[in-house]
Amino acid sequence: MIQGFCTKLVTDEIIQPFVESAHGVMHACQEEVDELSIANWPSFKLSDLNKMPIAVFGILRGTGDLIKHCEAVNHTYYHIDHAYSFRSQNHHANAVFNQRIYRITKNGLMLNHIEQLDQDDYKRIEKYHPFYEIKPWRRAGKHILVLPPSHHVKAWYGIPQWEEQVVSRLKQFTDREIILKHKEDARSFQDLLQNAWAVVTCQSAAAVDAVLEGVPSFCDPMSMAQAVSKTDLAQIENPFYPDNRREWFSSLLANQYLMSEIREGVAWRRLKNK
Repeated sequence: MIQGFCTKLVTDEIIQPFVESAHGVMHACQEEVDELSIANWPSFKLSDLNKMPIAVFGILRGTGDLIKHCEAVNHTYYHIDHAYSFRSQNHHANAVFNQRIYRITKNGLMLNHIEQLDQDDYKRIEKYHPFYEIKPWRRAGKHILVLPPSHHVKAWYGIPQWEEQVVSRLKQFTDREIILKHKEDARSFQDLLQNAWAVVTCQSAAAVDAVLEGVPSFCDPMSMAQAVSKTDLAQIENPFYPDNRREWFSSLLANQYLMSEIREGVAWRRLKNK
């Protein structure tokens, strides 16, 4: 059994079926709260945390604090967030599959290594194959595209000066133009990828898109792109062009789930013994 935590309707609609598939219990919040507030769960006491694993969506509304408590005492948790690929904005259904898609990670915020897959995994991700392309590596480019994390992510990881530090470090090792694109920036990410020598991210899923497009990646070791990226900005003029992108991307796809797969228990059965 597991225990899930409500925070707002749109994410409760994801947590609830996952918890139900595990025959778990849900903690309702006293009222829906905004992203800067902490939810109150009347049926939950922190002293009861260790009674069963927890499941939460994201790191806002108090869920990040629950994760930190779990990590401090080595207690199992399941973290749900937006998909690695085939994601859509504001929890809308993906246009290809007409369903919402989410990643679920056991004891981590994202998968930062290549996981060994079995035949069931490969069969399940076949549905994605017609809809993506892994393009040849681009070995030329003019600028470096830097994608800072959101202020929520910076606060949670304790990296408030992330972009300032990254830009300062890059300037020590390259004379290329550095372009920053924040989440609220209206410029097209795909347009900015054109003529990019490399992308630099903390843990953004945009690195997945870049690597599939053939643009080399530099990221934090926590990132979902870590296995196909470099993490040392001193190497910015010597990017990584690995030949295992299909293996890496298949691993990510196997760790994200359609809403129907969450409701039917596919996600829980796959994750519970990992």
